[in-house]
Amino acid sequence: MLLSKFIRFKFPTKQQEFIWQRRRQEVPPSEIARELDVSRALVSKTQRIAEQRIERILLHSASANRIKIRHISPRYGFAVGHCHTTKSETYIVYSPALGTQVWFSHGGDCGNCSEQSVCEKTIHTLAQEWKLPLPKGIPATEAAEELFIAIMRRLKWIE
Repeated sequence: MLLSKFIRFKFPTKQQEFIWQRRRQEVPPSEIARELDVSRALVSKTQRIAEQRIERILLHSASANRIKIRHISPRYGFAVGHCHTTKSETYIVYSPALGTQVWFSHGGDCGNCSEQSVCEKTIHTLAQEWKLPLPKGIPATEAAEELFIAIMRRLKWIE
């Protein structure tokens, strides 16, 4: 049956997303368990389910956009690959605030683009979630490249 080729996925529940976010911030499972008044085992199980769901979302986004993934981190909700259609480096990000974002690396003319404010807001939101500084006064395409390079460094995918 043709439908079996499609990736099925569910988004994380609110509790799964909360635990996933706290773990992404390097908060120990024991501290999260105390915060929520649940067992450490439940925190670990919930995190595992959230990561599985996020991985499926990242893989689905890659598949839908014909992106060949080179690196993926469900723990951090980030993947990088190459899109042969656009011949560009491509970043896929799972964000609790923004949902799933696919960013195709490009050298666009941000000043003449009708989507400039959307891109700027997206990049600033992602930088805040990752607690990474963004250079001021540069186009969104350049800011995005800086942000994604910083994320890949944090994940130790590049030096």
